[in-house]
Amino acid sequence: MGLKAKFGVMTIPWFVKIPAKIVLSRLPIRYDAWRALNVFRAGSMDDPETAFAVYEMHRNAAGFGSRMGYTVLELGPGDSALTALFASAAGARGTILVDQCKLASGRRELFDIAAAMLARNGIACPDLVGADSIEKVLTRLNCRYMTGGIDSLRALPDGTIDFVFSNAVIEHVRKGQFLETARELHRVMAADGVASHWIDYRDHLDMKLNNLRFSETVWESNFMVNSGFYTNRIPAAELCSLFQEAGFSVDIHECALWPAGGLPTPQWAMSEPFASMAPEALMVMSNWLLLRKRSA
Repeated sequence: MGLKAKFGVMTIPWFVKIPAKIVLSRLPIRYDAWRALNVFRAGSMDDPETAFAVYEMHRNAAGFGSRMGYTVLELGPGDSALTALFASAAGARGTILVDQCKLASGRRELFDIAAAMLARNGIACPDLVGADSIEKVLTRLNCRYMTGGIDSLRALPDGTIDFVFSNAVIEHVRKGQFLETARELHRVMAADGVASHWIDYRDHLDMKLNNLRFSETVWESNFMVNSGFYTNRIPAAELCSLFQEAGFSVDIHECALWPAGGLPTPQWAMSEPFASMAPEALMVMSNWLLLRKRSA
């Protein structure tokens, strides 16, 4: 009888996950091996149905449901480059995927699985015959996969992107680089472009606010940032203000608050400045922002 059968589903406390991930993240093991073991994962975008649902959710929210010939930038594509296929099938003329490092799966068959899924749903799929590698597939789909983080954004021309989106990525942008990242996204976006960002303010350890227990010095250290669980801890209102400072108008498309009963982690256990904030400042669990360039 296995542990799961004997004891039920075993959950690991957040305070055990942190040292475990610190140790594991420093072992000389490739990311794709960790992904296979479900230890470190950059989302679920290597599942074609999930990736398609995410793309369609953001595309429709941004008003690109019937638009053709637009350009797409996905910030933080994570475990696959499937957005390139879905964007092309939806009428995009080109896609740029920007990540901090190379995380996308090298499984060429993911594109065949995704293409078959599109066909079952009556969606015409770009011809990938003869494109026998990920690199050839991306070339066929007019997609650039860039893995230099903010340096990749800096390399893009002004005003060339119509549609920007990210899904549970914005909270991982390092705090000290957030405003510059927002300004770069503003710079590359076309005058009539739209950005759609779904943001998760939970701790990504225990889905509470345990990340707020640590001092700024500890949490923002390179040691913690590079350990596989970093979030920037920017509260929702401040994050919206930073996007506005970068030149965007901000529309809160959806907002989810912590359930009645208050914050999931007591404020007395948090470090400053969070311990002294009004509880309302930390009540946003997730939100969905639509950004446009402000008129001059």
